[in-house]
Amino acid sequence: MALAKLERLKKHKTIPFLDISETDTPEWARIGKSTIFDLVLNAQTEENDFIEDEMPTSDIKNYKPELAQELQSNKGDAAFDYLYDMFFKLPTGEAVKKNLLIVFAGNVGSEEEEEKFNAWNTTSTLILDHFDSVAEKIYFKFSISKISRGTATVSEGKPTFTEI
Repeated sequence: MALAKLERLKKHKTIPFLDISETDTPEWARIGKSTIFDLVLNAQTEENDFIEDEMPTSDIKNYKPELAQELQSNKGDAAFDYLYDMFFKLPTGEAVKKNLLIVFAGNVGSEEEEEKFNAWNTTSTLILDHFDSVAEKIYFKFSISKISRGTATVSEGKPTFTEI
């Protein structure tokens, strides 16, 4: 039996992109100067204590993913400038519904093709948390409400998403 080839997935290959466009055509800005990538699935469970089982059973009804992030405050970074403007204006309602694209590490294409990665193109509520001028960071999270699954390629720092 042949041993499986192991590949360590690198943090710099799992990339969150925020759509900073005000139109229907996405303009993706990489959230890169961050030391946090905490994608929590928040499984919503239901407990059932079936007669035939010794212990109660946990069933997963759905997930409510959230991605906690922070971003170093670098004026001129497209993602930071966009978030800093939101922080100043304090938008609510539909104004905080944003597209978040998460490109996951691990090439799923063949070796002959351009690198292609699994990706989620999401509709999310962007929740601003706080701005820490001492740490020089803005903290926020995405509460994901819709996921379109697909693949993405990244060329010159810009992603192209294809839904599957």
